[in-house]
Amino acid sequence: MSRTLWALVLCFPAIAQNAQPPIRAFFAEAFEERLRDTPELATSIGRHEYDDRWTDWSKAGRERRRAHMQQRLERLKTFAPATLSPQDRLSAELMEYDLRLQLDAFDLEDELLGINQQGGLHTRVYTTFDRMPARAPRDYENLLARLRAIPVYVDQNIAMLDEAITRGMVQPRIIVDLVAAQLNAQVAQDQSHTTLLAGFRQFPAGIPATEQARLRAQAADVYEKQFLPAWRKYRDYIAGKYARSARPGTAVSTIPNGRDAYQILVRFYTTTSMTPEEIHKVGVSEMERIEGEMRMVMKQAGFNGSIADYERQLSVSPEQHFHNREEMLAFCRNVAKIVEPQLPNQFRHIPPLLYGIRPIPEDREQATATNAQAPSPDFTVPGWMNLNAYLPEKQVKYNKEALVLHEAVPGHVFQLTLARGLSDLPEFRRFYVNSAYAEGWGLYAESLGSQLGVYTDPASRFGQLASERFRAVRLVVDTGLHALNWPRQQAVDYFKAHAPDQSLAEVDRYIAWPGQALSYKMGQLKIRQLRTEAEQKLGARFDIREFHDQVLRNGVLPLDLLQKQVEEFLRASR
Repeated sequence: MSRTLWALVLCFPAIAQNAQPPIRAFFAEAFEERLRDTPELATSIGRHEYDDRWTDWSKAGRERRRAHMQQRLERLKTFAPATLSPQDRLSAELMEYDLRLQLDAFDLEDELLGINQQGGLHTRVYTTFDRMPARAPRDYENLLARLRAIPVYVDQNIAMLDEAITRGMVQPRIIVDLVAAQLNAQVAQDQSHTTLLAGFRQFPAGIPATEQARLRAQAADVYEKQFLPAWRKYRDYIAGKYARSARPGTAVSTIPNGRDAYQILVRFYTTTSMTPEEIHKVGVSEMERIEGEMRMVMKQAGFNGSIADYERQLSVSPEQHFHNREEMLAFCRNVAKIVEPQLPNQFRHIPPLLYGIRPIPEDREQATATNAQAPSPDFTVPGWMNLNAYLPEKQVKYNKEALVLHEAVPGHVFQLTLARGLSDLPEFRRFYVNSAYAEGWGLYAESLGSQLGVYTDPASRFGQLASERFRAVRLVVDTGLHALNWPRQQAVDYFKAHAPDQSLAEVDRYIAWPGQALSYKMGQLKIRQLRTEAEQKLGARFDIREFHDQVLRNGVLPLDLLQKQVEEFLRASR
């Protein structure tokens, strides 16, 4: 999943502050301050008070955000843990943990990872517009305001990236070229094709025709005279000055203090204190285990060759291929509908499921992985599984069941919607996310397919294991690139040997986004470890629905806090 990505759920009115415990009032104030500081986040979770503006990317704006985080940490120290309820104590631990991680990674997230083909500064504009409502005149004025603000947005980002260049905090040329290609595709879109103006092509019936004409004309004018010139300026900057300043090496360790930077990102994305070298060893061990299980499935299928031979057999089988993207979309949508009625067998609480499966836009599909968005809080905007349908005739069916379980149900859309429906939690916790838990849950969700009506043949069971192996490959390749000084070709070769069904664009994703790819397997392994402990300690009393409830009932947590909560449940169950 991409970085910008996470959004959704039910809208709950705020309780009056004078009726709250003091720390609950502080949580509410802190979250509101964060939404003011990052309006795109507010939009993504259905808070539309700030839809007319962008995050202030100027140096003063960034330092103000950093100061606000530090001030929240200081305020947290004024609340004695012994005076708090168990849930408020957990909330305080979570906020402190998250603030410290954000502060450690602050410059890396803004200055380095802002140039990223998966979720960079340029794609955030498009994903934000995708989450904006277009139902009332005020919504359209907000859309226009954000379009008009793009020149300032671009100038602020260029100034920030100039600082990054001075400090050597730059991406390698291969990533810069991918981002420049995406900007080229966006600049080439005219008014009738850009998704930024989608709301102006079809108005609600309640807006008078004369008002529609005015708004449509204004949008066309702003797009042509303000957005496109600014976007061309940004494209030229990325393809010019930034590209000329790109770092020669692919490893993040080649930036100043790069080894420390990678350790920060590893901790940020895995919420563990493990070293890159330790994670690399875990990846190699998991590769061996998973490939052993793949051989068992092949034996059940009556196949006696190697894993690579079986993959080749599947890859050349006509029945394993799609003819077009519509067929791929229909296949994935059907998987979701098979799974949904089986969810009560595995879960006590099932959230409202309002979502669809759609292709990633063509200007981004070649370099963007399948990802998920949860529905808006009031369910006026559905959730989405955004499917990479690039070259569908070259993609295979046998791994798509696992993909739907990961991204949609019972993976990201399910978990995020459920978390945001926990009305007894502070608002910041309902919308909090970290990659280790979220992606770990998504990968764990793939393992539930046999209990949810899919993986009914050896090919799809093999596909689930291939998907898990792919995440183990990420542990090896990400750490290999950034900690063990692997050249890009070594990473490519390892991918070809152990995940040949995956696009080699994945290697460039890890180069652009160090550490994030580690989160999937590390999170899944923690959930599996906790499940094993629960099965052993509870024996015949183990209930899979109760276990899943314990993992999900507190919303997203760092892995250490998740373990603490599950272990407390197990102690209470003795």
